[in-house]
Amino acid sequence: MKTVSLQPYETLFSWLSRSHIRYGAGPVARTYHALLGKTKVRLHPYLPQGLRDFSALTDKGTDTLLSQHTLYPLFRFFHADEQGRLKHTLLTGEGSSTHAANIPHARLHIPLHHKYCPLCAREQRQRLGFAYFDIRHQLPGLITCERHQITLTGVLCGDGALDSAIALPQEKRPVSAVSLITSTFSQFCVAVSEQCSTSVIQPYLMDNYRHLLDRKGYLTRHHQLRLQQVKQALGARYEMLQLDRGTESLRDYAFLGPLLRQRTGYPAHPLKHLLLGFWLFDGASTGYLKTITPVEQQVLPLADTASLEAKTLALLKQQVSFATIAKRLGKSRCYVRRIAQLNQVSYQHNALMFDARVRHRVIIQALLGRHRRNIANNLGVGMGYVEQVIANTRGLRQWRQVLTHKHKRVKAIYAIEQARIAHPDWLQKDIKQQESQAFFYLYHHDREALKQCLPPRRAPTPPSFDWAKEDMRLIAALRQLTAPYPRSLSAAGRAIGDNGHLRKNLTKLPRTHAQLVAYQIIDK
Repeated sequence: MKTVSLQPYETLFSWLSRSHIRYGAGPVARTYHALLGKTKVRLHPYLPQGLRDFSALTDKGTDTLLSQHTLYPLFRFFHADEQGRLKHTLLTGEGSSTHAANIPHARLHIPLHHKYCPLCAREQRQRLGFAYFDIRHQLPGLITCERHQITLTGVLCGDGALDSAIALPQEKRPVSAVSLITSTFSQFCVAVSEQCSTSVIQPYLMDNYRHLLDRKGYLTRHHQLRLQQVKQALGARYEMLQLDRGTESLRDYAFLGPLLRQRTGYPAHPLKHLLLGFWLFDGASTGYLKTITPVEQQVLPLADTASLEAKTLALLKQQVSFATIAKRLGKSRCYVRRIAQLNQVSYQHNALMFDARVRHRVIIQALLGRHRRNIANNLGVGMGYVEQVIANTRGLRQWRQVLTHKHKRVKAIYAIEQARIAHPDWLQKDIKQQESQAFFYLYHHDREALKQCLPPRRAPTPPSFDWAKEDMRLIAALRQLTAPYPRSLSAAGRAIGDNGHLRKNLTKLPRTHAQLVAYQIIDK
């Protein structure tokens, strides 16, 4: 049965509303039952489920419904459906689309509502004779119409809300305008969403973020992310940005770390990607369509790729004072001193500094693996100075980590060996229980050493059977029998539940044997 045709980018909620008008006034449940065979239906604003049922009622295929009437392409582009679970949920209606899209994991409490622009609704009525909810206005977190630069009006979802009446958008008085950055960001997000729905593109390459950050100078020479500087840049860019309620947690930009770190592979909410992409691509939505390679970065001028560390080195070589460098770059003098020592750049000592001989002695004792406090006490310096020398000497911290690992390994092996000497009868499980710290350190870091220091495996010995107890149980069961008594051992065994002992192990059951003789079941 074909009904009202869907308009481009129209939501299924609007389609149900117009279908309700076509079927005439009456209970909403009657419309639901006539179209879908159900009396209660509530559609998600941008991830509606059961698209196969809707496809049978409209002139659109399931692929068209997914690409033009939901935000599935946007979620897929940002790696929210790598295993196809979200698509399966939207098509079949099995499960929850919000959980399949990892929306609860984003910890954004954005109110769920169907949004529309009053001016767009007026234009739609003049052009088509009716108004509808545009899927591009349903982008979570956005509050602005990208065309008219006014705040969107929302129809709240949920139990007791207005979406149960499937009402079409109303021509209301336009609300106040929004800031320029808000409208520009909305245009960027809508453009990215349209790119995802109109083009067959693969999910976005996360490495492009890091390559472009490297181009802008937000990665160190060792490819470490300058996260604090990225947060400051986004904070300055989005100072006047207006977003929907429930997005307040994004203002600290803590989501940037899990999103950009190479070891983090969990998908992030599309709004987080869009906030990063708008700043990173300078507002150009086509930035998501480009592939940025490390080769492109090598031909850029130094002014574009100069990191904070390079700027610090350049000023140090010009003999600029620490205080001036720290004030100009917004870093501490300890940071400037660390850069100088890591790159072996000579600088002038002031009267409060220790000379090179003290620093050399600190390095020697640190190489031997001595504790920072012991080094400070031996040389008469502060522990903070010792920590700074260790941090500013290239490779020293990693070497001390190796020494710490070796020390813990030797200590764990010694503890297990002493436990074996004190308790030669202990099994492997006893060592694991009594020396758990040493056992699990070797288990996680050196299993071969653990195998060598553990006692050899022993074959399990079954526990001895208590025949005296079994004899008492069987004789008690025999005495409860009444005449006539069984005439064979098998019949008697079945009567008392002997587990086959009467026929196989009767010699181990003297009292039971005597009772069987007394009942004349067996002879002497």
